[in-house]
Amino acid sequence: MGYAVHQLDPQTWLIEEDGECNVYMYLLAGDEKAVLIDAGYGTIPLKSIVCALTHLPVTVLCTHAHYDHIGGTGFFSTVLMHRAGRELYRQQLLELRDCVPDYLAPDLVGKPCWFDDGFRLDLGNRTLEIFPVPGHTKGCVAILDVQRRQLFTGDTCCKGAVLLNFDHSSDLNTFRNSVVCILEKQDRFDITWPSHHEKPLTVDIPLQFREAADLLLCGIARGTEIPSYCGTSKMFSYKDISIIY
Repeated sequence: MGYAVHQLDPQTWLIEEDGECNVYMYLLAGDEKAVLIDAGYGTIPLKSIVCALTHLPVTVLCTHAHYDHIGGTGFFSTVLMHRAGRELYRQQLLELRDCVPDYLAPDLVGKPCWFDDGFRLDLGNRTLEIFPVPGHTKGCVAILDVQRRQLFTGDTCCKGAVLLNFDHSSDLNTFRNSVVCILEKQDRFDITWPSHHEKPLTVDIPLQFREAADLLLCGIARGTEIPSYCGTSKMFSYKDISIIY
């Protein structure tokens, strides 16, 4: 598979990996260490790419445990993930090579380090606050880059559809509360970086998700039944986004 690297500032890079749906990974360097947000499908030489960008020790921080975000974790010795994603991570690893025909990453050495709510990372003059945003999966997190006033939202707030129709997804009300949690921090970030589709985004996209969820929850709007690989689901489209549940 192909990839592209985009430098966002002197210490931040976006790595885009081609796939069924192109996925974005973000390399954030501080003065002492670096974090790679997500590890993609595992079809590109991710460790070599990262080492060409920074000589700092790199830890992988996964926004959630779907295979297009954990595929390259085997290239790295330290992987962090919210504890609520533990079972899904185990399941997705078993299916990874079937889901990704061009998979080339080695197997993960050891196990991920599981963290709980209230987790922070200090990279050296660059602080990351990680907080839970369950919905798409029960273990989804968002990452606030405090000094640079930017938020990394994973699959929670892309300019497109959020999928809440997996058996491992949270319900619509839980997702709505996660979006509210993001919006409560809007005075602390200026842009958001998603894992797919258009980027970067403004706070307008989380606002649209909250409005759409409110319309569904109060019964003003209803989703339309659609076929999906998860069985029959419903989809509600609103402005620039959709909710599939």
